[in-house]
Amino acid sequence: MIKNPIFSRIKPKRNIKINRMSLSDLKNKLYKKETDKDLSQHAESEFDIRFSPANSGREKFKTVDAWEEEKPSLGTEEKKVARYGIMAIGAILIVIAILLGVYKYKQYSFSPERATLAINGPNEIQSGKLITYEVIYKNDNRASLKSAVLHLSFPDNFKPEDNPSFVSDGANSYQLELGDIKKYDQGKVTFRGKTFSPKGSLIYLKAELSYQPSGFSSQFVSQQQLGITVISFPIILETQAPQNLASGDSLNYLISYKNTSNDDFENMRLEVEYPEGFIFSQADPAASENNNIWYLGHLSAGQVGKITVSGKLEGASEDIKVLKADIGALEDARFVSYNKESVSTKIEASPLFITQTVNGLKKLTAKPGDTLRFEISYRNDGNIGLRDAIVTEKIDSPALDYTSLSLNEGSFNSFNSTITWKASDFKKLANLEPGGGDKINFSIKVKDNPPNKIATDKNFTISSVAKIDSPDIVTPISENKIIAGNTINIKVNTRIGLAVRGYYGDLIIKNSGPLPPVVDQETTYTIHWLVMNASNDAEQAKVEAVLPTGVVMTGVKFPEDSNLTYNERSNAVVWEIGNLPAGTGVRTPPKEAVFQIKIKPAPNQADTQVNLIGISIFSIHDAFTGEDFSVTGEAKNTQLREDPTIGSNYKVKPAI
Repeated sequence: MIKNPIFSRIKPKRNIKINRMSLSDLKNKLYKKETDKDLSQHAESEFDIRFSPANSGREKFKTVDAWEEEKPSLGTEEKKVARYGIMAIGAILIVIAILLGVYKYKQYSFSPERATLAINGPNEIQSGKLITYEVIYKNDNRASLKSAVLHLSFPDNFKPEDNPSFVSDGANSYQLELGDIKKYDQGKVTFRGKTFSPKGSLIYLKAELSYQPSGFSSQFVSQQQLGITVISFPIILETQAPQNLASGDSLNYLISYKNTSNDDFENMRLEVEYPEGFIFSQADPAASENNNIWYLGHLSAGQVGKITVSGKLEGASEDIKVLKADIGALEDARFVSYNKESVSTKIEASPLFITQTVNGLKKLTAKPGDTLRFEISYRNDGNIGLRDAIVTEKIDSPALDYTSLSLNEGSFNSFNSTITWKASDFKKLANLEPGGGDKINFSIKVKDNPPNKIATDKNFTISSVAKIDSPDIVTPISENKIIAGNTINIKVNTRIGLAVRGYYGDLIIKNSGPLPPVVDQETTYTIHWLVMNASNDAEQAKVEAVLPTGVVMTGVKFPEDSNLTYNERSNAVVWEIGNLPAGTGVRTPPKEAVFQIKIKPAPNQADTQVNLIGISIFSIHDAFTGEDFSVTGEAKNTQLREDPTIGSNYKVKPAI
């Protein structure tokens, strides 16, 4: 154990006298009034290290407070570095202050909210009417707006007037270079245009201002739009139909239109959406596409028109059947609607039922010369008997031969083309009991040659409407009387024809070789194909035939652009005609193709007539009825009776 050197030299005294004093004396001594004010100056003690004999020869301790401690002073170089450091910090603070000032200046010199756009103009317009609009741009900033460009966007059915100041920058979008807009400055741009939209349509005109504020490197954009409601349109569209109808009854839809403006419209078309359960029969005028689209084309100012669509409507009792019509224009292969209308018909129940068939069918087409055999069935489906029922059949078409009408009972009124049967013809009609009914039969022929004198003599339809009525069927006030009816529309196919002729002495193509033909020598002939098409436009029309072995097509033809092809391997000749208008060969000359063939008779053909061409087949697709059919033309040999130059010179002579 290491002893403290100071305390080790203090020798304890042995006979220490201890003064005892009472507690009260000690208290008085501590708190007596004569106590020194500076208590720090107490009696020196031998135990105080400062007065220890061991320290008698040493320097007394010096007591110094921490804040009184002396510090070393900076040198010249250190003072210089410190001065530069203070200056650098000050410079940085000044730069920060400047940048902050510039930022604050920019912040308060420009705000996007103070660069505004407004579009002024009517928000309710008439479609087709020329309207003027203003776009007002305003800069409420201290900073100017550099390289400002105004962009205007219009909907598809808004047509702005030509403005030389505007430059197109895309579909339905234009731009105008405004340049610089000074601080606290404003301006306006005026444009005019028309909209062509249905009544009730909501369209939007949009404006956009792009610019770069002075002192900024970024682009900013301000936007605005104006909603416009179309309250009317200059092309009026109306639709009419029966208010109510028995299921299966025939009806006519009447669609009328009128251009009430002073402007002409181009590429106009009308589209119809039929209700579910509608069975199309015919339309006047005929539809251009799919029985529900009409190409109206040019619609002049003040021009009116109407379309009648016939058919029958089926549905459950209380069903509401809605027809929708839409008139507009075709723009860039897209239909733009100008006006829309609709009409509704309510399906009502009828106690009477009537239906009919033709040749045992409910849907069919007919050919010229066909006999049509009708069978009408009627029945009372109600709960009570019905008195004095009358059955009528209106059968109307210029393609019918009314002289061939065959009736067992009833009477025919040629004025309205209607057959009527009453109780005098069928006793059951006097009192038609619930569930009671009967059948009526008659027949009539289609003309062999339907009329074909003018261009409209085409697309013939035979319309037959059967109806039954009784005075016991109550008619509600303001409603149509529900009469049971049934309609069948029979489209009549066109009549086509093919004539095949052959010549040696031909006026169109000159032939050569011996006549009569001689064994092992070539002789040429020409074949003429002539086609006719009476009453409906034809599509995919063509004539084809096969040449016998030993007969070859020379390649000479007329007209030279005729689409005639020859297959040397199969010996087939095909004339692709394509579309063939109605009236060809009736009101206009027949369509004709001529081609040359050659033969070189073999020895075994001596003293015989040589076959030149087999049976020719003329086929078409009827564009009106949708049916495909064909006719044939006779085969030809060297005995060409239509060529007077041949006479008896048609048999092959032996080689000389």
